[in-house]
Amino acid sequence: MSAPVEGPGPSDPSPLQRRAMRVTIWGQVFGCLGHSSFGNGLMLLYLTHLGIGSATTLTYLSVPWMLQAALLIPIAYLADRVGKLKLGTPGMVLCTLGFVGIAGAGFLTGTSAWLLALGGIGVYSVGWAMYGASWYALLSPVVPDRMRGRFFGTMRFSWQLASLVFGVACTFVLTKDSPMPVYQGILGLVVAGLLVRGFFYAQIPELEKPNPQGGGLLPRLVAVARVEGYASFCCYVFLITLFTANCPNLFGLVEKKTLNFSDDTVVWMGNLFMFGSITGYFLGGKLVDRWGTKPVFLACHFTFAAVLWAFLVRGLVPAAPPVYLGFLNYAFGAVTAASSVAISTEMLALIPSENKSLSTALCQTLQFAGQAGSGFFSAGAIQIGLFREEWSLFGMALGPYDALLLVFGVLVLVMVVALGLVPSVLRKAEWIPRGT
Repeated sequence: MSAPVEGPGPSDPSPLQRRAMRVTIWGQVFGCLGHSSFGNGLMLLYLTHLGIGSATTLTYLSVPWMLQAALLIPIAYLADRVGKLKLGTPGMVLCTLGFVGIAGAGFLTGTSAWLLALGGIGVYSVGWAMYGASWYALLSPVVPDRMRGRFFGTMRFSWQLASLVFGVACTFVLTKDSPMPVYQGILGLVVAGLLVRGFFYAQIPELEKPNPQGGGLLPRLVAVARVEGYASFCCYVFLITLFTANCPNLFGLVEKKTLNFSDDTVVWMGNLFMFGSITGYFLGGKLVDRWGTKPVFLACHFTFAAVLWAFLVRGLVPAAPPVYLGFLNYAFGAVTAASSVAISTEMLALIPSENKSLSTALCQTLQFAGQAGSGFFSAGAIQIGLFREEWSLFGMALGPYDALLLVFGVLVLVMVVALGLVPSVLRKAEWIPRGT
């Protein structure tokens, strides 16, 4: 597939497409508060304040990825047949109800609180899967080919900026050990944001009609897996996610448990991660549209490993720990964001014209499986005491969370050979849209 010709043409967005892209971005700006709560340290701190141990907390934080990995493909199959909005809209409702349950856990104690928090996370995760399974397929006809890098960069830049503003606001109300009502108030704002997102989501047009005909789930899935280069690309996405997705949570545990940072400082570290994501989305979108996905994939892969190793040698750096670790959180956020833009762009370029929900769900399923696997591996290693509570590296005293980061850093370096699974890395990707 050749690159589109520069200048006005059929790839330029229509007024309907422009409006759809605007409401999509606004919906993500308000709805991002739920998603970001799992990545900026807020949910980790909240579960800790419920009295949940570190290993169980990591397990809880992995539940969304596990459920989505299990549900995305069957839900996407239904979305292609009955309609994307018909499943996505009730999914929005479940997301909101899930966070109501999570916040309600703060009124209980002991096992009851833990079970309600887990139930709320589960309901939120099912809802997330219902709208997320067809998300990229819904946007595929809305966003012109040559604008995909910039659109995904702009959209994620916008919602990450909103997440950052929300996270910074949280630091002003969080203290060394914040009381439960403060966390519940913050979660109440998340619920409000999810309600507003539902309003905008309902305005996104479904430009491609559902197709109730065709084969069953398995034949369609096999057809998708046979698309040239797509299965290998999905495998790479799984592996890189498996070795990097849980690292921000491990950063937070090191900061809270090993270095005894205060709650507001831990959230500030998460904010710096989000600020880095803003930079990564902004630059990643421009780089992908300008140069293609190959240089972005290569740069991100090696930067992941560099940041993980740099985190471990913090004791050798003369800078104050919050300053140094804050910079690393920022850098990891930037590379994670740029990588996600490249993944989304390459995925949409590789999927077939039919069964788009199922096609994108296959890649997302492996990505979420990697995220879940990363969390469950970390939780299991901590639970069984796989690593010593104290160990040393170059004379520095480190803990079990550092050991996990060491393992992931080594694995990222080892899987350099897996870059060959990405089609654009092996050859010149002529289908990459070029911006002016």
